[in-house]
This record gives sequence, C-alpha cells and structure tokens, in this order.
Amino acid sequence: MRDMAMPPMSSLRPFEATARLLNFSHAATELCVTQAAVSKQIGALEAYLGVKLFVRQGRTISLTDDGERFYQAVSMGLSYISETATQLKRHDSVQRVSIAMRLAFASQFMASELPSLQSELPNIDLNIVTTEQNPYSLLGSTDMAIVLGHEPQPNLQADFLFAEEVFPVCSPLYLERNPSFTSVVDIPDQTLLHLRDTHWRGLSWAPINWTVLARELGCEQEIGDSGYAFDNYALMIQSAISGLGVGVGWYHLVHEQLRLGHLVRPIGTASYSIDRGHYLVMRRTPGKFSHEIEFIRDWLLEKTAFLRA
Repeated sequence: MRDMAMPPMSSLRPFEATARLLNFSHAATELCVTQAAVSKQIGALEAYLGVKLFVRQGRTISLTDDGERFYQAVSMGLSYISETATQLKRHDSVQRVSIAMRLAFASQFMASELPSLQSELPNIDLNIVTTEQNPYSLLGSTDMAIVLGHEPQPNLQADFLFAEEVFPVCSPLYLERNPSFTSVVDIPDQTLLHLRDTHWRGLSWAPINWTVLARELGCEQEIGDSGYAFDNYALMIQSAISGLGVGVGWYHLVHEQLRLGHLVRPIGTASYSIDRGHYLVMRRTPGKFSHEIEFIRDWLLEKTAFLRA
C-alpha cells in the first residue's frame, strides 16, 4: 500500500460530488461543509495530480478531459467501497441483492418500476449501483448487471432484455409552438438537445447523436451543433419534457413518458432500430442462485417483455 500513488483520500468525496453536480455550492451542501472547504480540497487534489480537473467560467464549471477520466475512476471506486461496506453491514433477516446498470436506465426505467417489485417481494433490500460506463466492470462486486453487448462466457449467465430503438421526442408544448415540425426534413430547423461525446466515454459502441439519427431517418441536410448540450441523459430528457427542444429518445428510456403524454413523437412512427442488445448478466455459482436473485431475474424479463415484442 505504501508504494501506491494515492491522492489525498479526504479530497475524493468533495471531488466526486463536485464532478457529479458540476457546482461547488451544491457539493458543499451535500457534504455539509462550506464551499471554501470544497474548493480547498479540489485545489489540493489538482496540485497533487499536477493537472486541472475543472474549467471555471464565471459561475459555471465543467470537467476537463483529465477531470472526466479521474471522475470515472473515483466514481467506480467509491461505488465499489460503498457496495462492499453495505454487504458487510447487512442484516440476516433482510435478503440483499445488488444490481449494476447505467444511470440513464436506472433513472428512466427502473425508478418507475420499483414500487411493483417492492409490493411483490417486500422482504428484499435491493441495492442499485449506477455508472456512466458499461456496467460489466461492476459485475465482480454485484450480483447482477444490465450490460451493453455480451459475448457468451462459460462463467456467466446472460438473458437478452432488449435491443435499441431511437427516434425524436419533444413535449406537446414544443410541438404546439412548432406545428410545422412534421417530417424528418424539418429536424435541422428545430431547437435540438444534444448529448455531449463525454456521455459515451467508456463504451465500445459509437455515439448515437443527431447527425446519426437524422441520417438514418432519411434527412440529407447537415445537422449542426446549435441548441443545448448535456452530459446527462436524464437531464436532457427532462429538458425536452419542459419544452426546451427536441431530444433523442431511446424507446426503453422514454416509453413511460410517452405513455403519460409528457413526451410525443413529432414525426410519427419513424425510428432507427439498432441491432445492439442489452443483457442481464449474472455470474454462475456452484450452487443455485438465491430465490431473490431468481425472482428479480424473472421480474426484469417480465417488465422488459414489451421491448422484445
């Protein structure tokens, strides 16, 4: 341990909170310390690493490339520590199951389905571990993971959940203000909501952005980068719901908002179907999987059945 080049441990939580929230004040509130204390810890961390982790522009901040790389490492490390500590503290009377998944799937799909799981299996303590990368890296510390892509391996059991279907989405309010938006050729004239390339780091597949989606839908016009850009998919979709602009909608992430009428598909049923699958993966064990793990597996297959129809 003495030979490991470890940064000041006291600076990692302030850095993770600031990088996740992109706001010193909000990070300080979350950690119950002063903003000056957070800034001091970030400064000490940057001095230790010898690189800038944030770009400060007035009252706004963003991660540098080095900062984004370090954030992914710190986030995964703290998640692993938290999960392991929780497992050690668990009570025998409560069956704990941990599952790793991307943040977008957790916030846009799982959050709305969890009440049904609680009603069907009340005596379970489900721990959801999120990451912006492919959750394969967290499978060693969790019972199961929802991953992007899978090559058969003898030590892993994998169930196909769904492939991807992508299309433009906007709010009824935006469509009311832009009634001429009825075709793919109208896409370049809209206020577009973009996901920054940083959203796709750590994934082996190419980004699906507006340039790709418009082309696949048959729009031959050039798509610029004007509009609004986001690092976080949930924030982008919430901005679309509020009427800010038109977002890129993955069916498995926006189906509930479409059902509720918070989002609509302005150009009808035109969509881009991608042959890249999402799988529920579990490590094979010498014995049988626990009743709780098997139940959650069956529950997830049932809840995602409509995506395979």
